[in-house]
Amino acid sequence: MGVFIGLIVGYLLGARTGGKDLEQLSQSVKALADTDEFADVVTAARSQLGHTLRELASIVDGSDGSASDDPSLDLVDRVRHIVSRRS
Repeated sequence: MGVFIGLIVGYLLGARTGGKDLEQLSQSVKALADTDEFADVVTAARSQLGHTLRELASIVDGSDGSASDDPSLDLVDRVRHIVSRRS
């Protein structure tokens, strides 16, 4: 979230100062995105999102150990299973 706020502030400042500061901000964001730490944060966020979506699917499905809880199934297969049960 902080990155997006930084981008917005950078855009606004860039609009006022010409394009120099905006270009520098753009280069800084690209350099940040290329770091291992940023990649770790993205990986952790994806994992957390997947876990949260699985929990949400379990709540919506009312599952209690059915195939939709099988960890070997990916999220798309779990959703297909839930939809097929509802049909």
